Amino acid sequence: MFHKPFKIKTQTAIKGSERKRVRNDIEKLFPYLQTEDLLQIIPAKDEMTVAKIYTHSGDSLVIYCVQKNPVFIEVFKELIPTVYTMWKFPELLPVFRTYPPVFSKLKGGADLMLPGVVVEGEVTPYTFRNIKKGDLCSVCLIGNKAPVAVGRAALSGSDMFESAMRGKGVQIVHLFGDDLWSFGDKSQIPVIPDGMLLMNEDDDSDKYEQSNSMKMEQQNGDSKVTGDLGINSQLNKQQSCNSGDVGYISSGQYVSEATGNQGDCSVLDQAINKCSGSLHELDLKNGSNNTEETQEEAMDLLDNMDELLDVCFKCAIKSSVKKSDLPLLTSAFFKNHMVKFCPPGKLLDVKKSSYKKLSKFLQKMQMDGYIKVKELSKGADSIVEVDKSQLCDFELPIEIDSDPLQPLPSEAEFVLPKLTEMYSVTSAVLPLFKPNGQRKGSAVAMTDIRSYIDEYVRSNNLQSESKKSQVQLDPIIADIVLTKGENNITHLSWEDLFKRILSKMQPVLCIEHVGQPPTYQKGKVEGIKLDIQQRASNKKVTLIENIETFGIDPKELAHTVQVGMACSATISQLAQKNKGVQIVIQGNQISYIADLLLNKYKVPRKYINGLEKAPKRR
Repeated sequence: MFHKPFKIKTQTAIKGSERKRVRNDIEKLFPYLQTEDLLQIIPAKDEMTVAKIYTHSGDSLVIYCVQKNPVFIEVFKELIPTVYTMWKFPELLPVFRTYPPVFSKLKGGADLMLPGVVVEGEVTPYTFRNIKKGDLCSVCLIGNKAPVAVGRAALSGSDMFESAMRGKGVQIVHLFGDDLWSFGDKSQIPVIPDGMLLMNEDDDSDKYEQSNSMKMEQQNGDSKVTGDLGINSQLNKQQSCNSGDVGYISSGQYVSEATGNQGDCSVLDQAINKCSGSLHELDLKNGSNNTEETQEEAMDLLDNMDELLDVCFKCAIKSSVKKSDLPLLTSAFFKNHMVKFCPPGKLLDVKKSSYKKLSKFLQKMQMDGYIKVKELSKGADSIVEVDKSQLCDFELPIEIDSDPLQPLPSEAEFVLPKLTEMYSVTSAVLPLFKPNGQRKGSAVAMTDIRSYIDEYVRSNNLQSESKKSQVQLDPIIADIVLTKGENNITHLSWEDLFKRILSKMQPVLCIEHVGQPPTYQKGKVEGIKLDIQQRASNKKVTLIENIETFGIDPKELAHTVQVGMACSATISQLAQKNKGVQIVIQGNQISYIADLLLNKYKVPRKYINGLEKAPKRR
């Protein structure tokens, strides 16, 4: 965003009320900050200005500066801290660590890719569990906690794990050395060691680092290397080159230094270049320098992944894909039909195969005569024909033959809550139900209502002897069921009597979750509403409402549809009070949603409205 110069529209001193507003907004954004921390970021009396700028792309932004250093930028009413603020509070945002050579790529305008992220230990679903797509985060170099960039997470934590750490990780908004940094006093990066490279308990790794440090000393002459492969000492040296600036020392404290030479950002680049050789020599993953073995393992991995892709493809074609599923998007075919046949403990990743792309793999399968692929819509390939005749002799592997959809032991299957339509006793019908121990407001099931009425009629001999289907009205029943102008009615049929009594009662829905006491809500059962709306440019969206009643998590359902159909999904609060949320999904996805509701969530068909709006099969 700030790789190119921006234009300043106005820059004025900030008012006291505006200063308090900004401080309150920061407190809401980072509630764990103490009052002293907030006053350190936005002081009460220090010089503070607000500048309105236009970026090279035409966006209008606001920069808040304290003592001529930008501390926060406001992008579309969202506050984002600058590197000057992050140096004071390195743990203000979630941190992604990367290698020093990667910083040169970031300075060139690239975003941080997931393969360049350094993670302690093995990547698990809990590694990035608190990261959501679009969350603010910072980027730092290993060996130094001081952030060098601020950006937004390009994927959620679960998506990062599911992508096998492939693709874009952080979209860079601002970094050290860009024009926003130059708008301040151009302070250099402080050195806050995190000791990440010094965590190895193995003595051999310590000796290896010491030998690297000795080599660095010989290359740099009198320069002193302190341990993190020379990056700390180079940064310290860079601090001392800045005239009249504050120079940071390795402990995180600072002392004033006054030298005659002006510092230059190129010193950091020199440190990065000198560190890159050592970082490439050090294999952080397995500690092995045997390139021949690595190449052999890579070739074996490619062969194994090609074989796994072939087996999962044939299993999906033979056992999963039906003619009614066609035409089928290639992305949906891979996620919904191929992945489920991957054996436990293995990850089906096309990028780790020799094909590299799903389209190339499917082209190979099309040449072999298994499928036929066409581009039915612009940029989206679909499978239109499937030939299973070649797979007559193909047998599914034993480890996946039993149940490809068997969930992991740790996952709990969804259990639909028990829904019972009941009626609440009102003051009008209380005399009829009071002898049975019911009170005003008691919820009574339909079967119990019928039995209470039948018992009352028979105990009072109100059934007509000449016509058994008629019931004679006594004063209590007549007062309940008759309206004005019906005083001449003396008998009612059983069915009419039940309907009139029910009309005087309040409908109630009883919801029983497993292991929880039942809850009651007034009104009849409102089924899940599925609808299609036309938006701008003749685009359609699918709307889902009233799923909370059935115990379905809206976020989980939206994420499932988003991943399964490769479409966008958003959740918004309905305008009416206490009406729950509405899920908006790109395109007409009623067929896929109906399959989820009926098969996965086991919702009865009578409670789903709008199934007729599904697109017709061609």
